[in-house]
Amino acid sequence: MSPAHFDWLQTADRHTELVDPVISVRQLSRWDLRRKHHTRFDHCLVYATHQGEYVEFHPPLRPRATARYSAVYEVDLGVHLVRRELTLPSSNDALEFRAEAEFRWRVEDPVGFVRSGRRDVPRLLRNELEERARGLVRLHPVTDSAAAEAELLAAAVGWPRLGAEAGLDTAWTLRLRRNQQAVDHQVRLQGIKQDAEAKILDAVLGRDVDAAAEQREAALLRLQAEKVGLYEDYLEQGGTRASAWYLSRHPGAGQEVMANLREDQRQLVEKQLELVTKLFDSAEAETHELAEPRRHAVRALTEVLTQRFPGTSAGTGHAAAEGPPSKDLPPGYGRTPVDPAKG
Repeated sequence: MSPAHFDWLQTADRHTELVDPVISVRQLSRWDLRRKHHTRFDHCLVYATHQGEYVEFHPPLRPRATARYSAVYEVDLGVHLVRRELTLPSSNDALEFRAEAEFRWRVEDPVGFVRSGRRDVPRLLRNELEERARGLVRLHPVTDSAAAEAELLAAAVGWPRLGAEAGLDTAWTLRLRRNQQAVDHQVRLQGIKQDAEAKILDAVLGRDVDAAAEQREAALLRLQAEKVGLYEDYLEQGGTRASAWYLSRHPGAGQEVMANLREDQRQLVEKQLELVTKLFDSAEAETHELAEPRRHAVRALTEVLTQRFPGTSAGTGHAAAEGPPSKDLPPGYGRTPVDPAKG
């Protein structure tokens, strides 16, 4: 049938977003011989009588005669999905919520929809939702979109179905957000907060690093001072006491300490022998003048030689090595000294 015979005809298909479910409208005359009108299986024909009544025919049913009808409406009965954006007020009139609603709708009552005269179903549903939601969400600040959305969805459970008066079966869902101005403002605030937190964190970490460095430096200084004090004590002890102190702190260095100790004692004996030799060999003093110094020298030499040095035998006053007296000893060493006072 030519489009010229229709008062209204859409070229919509299943992939087209349908706004008006009335696909076509055609006037009928009393002597209209075109009684057969083929339609899709999910479309319904609504015939209007001359008295203003409507009668619907679902496929494959069709009226036997059209003389009593003045027009015929072809109505789509399929299910359709559509998304729409709307704005809702907040507690601050200068700021608004931005909502994204998704509607699912279909014509449940074809006669009711034709009688309603509606032509834009998505706009009808959006307007009804916006009208019902405005009073609820405007009680919330724009920064509290989550609470406003939750309250709106909870209240919608008791609402009449959207588009019910137009013969529609509908379902919907909604996501409430701040408007772009509020979002941009929140992004700026978040950036400022993050910068401040980063600076604070840098300051805290820097202070901790400085404190740790100061503690480490203080520990090194304290350790250095302890080492200085230990070296001072070591130097003040001298000789055998110093070696014993070192050995108490380094048990594994026994051989090294004993070797140093023997070397120290040997040097001491050599110095004493050198002193006594010089004293006995001196010809500048008289015999009675040398008696007392010799006695003291012999006593000192005896005390040195009777010490228990490493390498000497216990219970003896002499070195473990035996043999003739050293040529470095003075003549008469080993005999009982003669007291010059007794002649």
